[in-house]
Amino acid sequence: MVALVRVDDRLIHGQVTAVWCRAWNLDRIIVVDDEVAADPFMQEVYRLAAPSGIQVQVVSLEDAVPLLRREAENGGHRTMVLLRSVAGAVALYEQGFSFPALNVGGIGMGPGRRPLWRNIAASPQEIALLERLAQRGVEVTLQPVPDDRPVPLADLVG
Repeated sequence: MVALVRVDDRLIHGQVTAVWCRAWNLDRIIVVDDEVAADPFMQEVYRLAAPSGIQVQVVSLEDAVPLLRREAENGGHRTMVLLRSVAGAVALYEQGFSFPALNVGGIGMGPGRRPLWRNIAASPQEIALLERLAQRGVEVTLQPVPDDRPVPLADLVG
């Protein structure tokens, strides 16, 4: 079962492994990222960064939809889908993997980005993409860590 779909530009790191996995009782992380999927060394780095008992699988966007559909149907794991970018989350949704909610975590400052909330920043283009998901019924919230209250996107940009 896909328990959580999250955007975090650092992918697997301490917060994800120590806090999110425990808070959501996850046993699997599926990283959807073309760059990492093409780099066996980085795949191994991310696998080693995960705590014991957490299975990590890295797939390209193209391979993600059929895998995630099977995951949603079979429900043998409690899975986090982890993406590096808002654009990746939108592409995943538009290519056929519907999800009811998107958790936006760490997106750092960068060219054209402005702070939205805490350590989360976004460009006007990224905000428009998030709003597009929201218009399709996806509950878009910003939440760096599970102890934080999820903040609806509309509260920050609406």
